[in-house]
Amino acid sequence: MSLTTYLDGLEQAAHAASTAEEVYRREIAQRVRALEQERAFAFRRLNLMRTVTAAVTGHEEEAEALQAGNVAFMRELEWTGATEAQRQALEQFQPVVLAAWTLSRVTEGEGDKAADTAADKAAKMAALQRALTVFEQWFAASRNGPFLSVMEREVVELPLVEI
Repeated sequence: MSLTTYLDGLEQAAHAASTAEEVYRREIAQRVRALEQERAFAFRRLNLMRTVTAAVTGHEEEAEALQAGNVAFMRELEWTGATEAQRQALEQFQPVVLAAWTLSRVTEGEGDKAADTAADKAAKMAALQRALTVFEQWFAASRNGPFLSVMEREVVELPLVEI
């Protein structure tokens, strides 16, 4: 084996290691972006559902709860209902509002309604989760993108100004 052959082998190993490192860094960057989006969507979902559940809780009538939930949904998204797409999304979200209202009534009546067992509550919680999942899937399919991306707020960085 000549010295040139030996050095060529080391050079190939160095290039292979460099390529492997670059591939790994790209994979890490993609995974970090995916985790960032997953985290952002989880908090957006949490904030939306906190707003909607707070709006529907305490209403005796389904129609009142639906109206309050619809208003909360639109406000959280900063929508006015001016477009057909917004109205259609609101219509598709109504099962989520109703499921949240149904669950809130079970939770409110914990001491009053012995008939509502833990299994009933779990079933209603599962129904709420299903309704939200169905809505998000519908939105993704009909709008070619995830629903929670609608809630993305662009953060404007302002320059620091000394007074």
